[in-house]
Amino acid sequence: MSIEKIASKIENDAKVVAKENVDAAKKKAWDVVDEANKKAEALIEKAKKSGIDAREKQVVRRKAVASIDGRNVILAKKQELIDECFNDAIDKVVSGDRDQYIDFLVSIVKAQGLSKGTISLSQSDQALSAKLSDKLSKEIPGSAFEIAAEPANIKGGLICTAGTTSYNASIEAIAEDIRGDIGAEVAEVLFGTQEN
Repeated sequence: MSIEKIASKIENDAKVVAKENVDAAKKKAWDVVDEANKKAEALIEKAKKSGIDAREKQVVRRKAVASIDGRNVILAKKQELIDECFNDAIDKVVSGDRDQYIDFLVSIVKAQGLSKGTISLSQSDQALSAKLSDKLSKEIPGSAFEIAAEPANIKGGLICTAGTTSYNASIEAIAEDIRGDIGAEVAEVLFGTQEN
């Protein structure tokens, strides 16, 4: 499975999960804003009745603060949903078909242009060491890769060390790169047009 397909899968999974969750998050956030607006409107009415101008200004400030707090709740929830989408996508890639996953790991090594080095896998991927070594030998003739006995502290993907240089191709690092690349698209899906 190529990096582009993985990137596309992560992007699609993120969009699907975001689409499913964003309406619930928007409703909850807008309920907070509506409640704050109701409280602020009630305070405005009370201030108008008493005729105290200073109190009216205070209510206006509180309404502005409540509105800002409501927007902050919305933004925090949306950020939480984005994080959840990417974590779900990572989990799907790591727990997917083992043969496709090994092909993905080989494509990562090939993309680095290396023919030798030490490859560190996650604890859960250590069981794939022999299959990965065989596949690398077949796909990169003359290669001399060693699979590290000590697992890397990653969810999936790999870290390849050649000499003094390490290439972090963990699934988390790849997802973070993709996240940066599709940030505008995710923002459009989640933030779209502002509802009133």
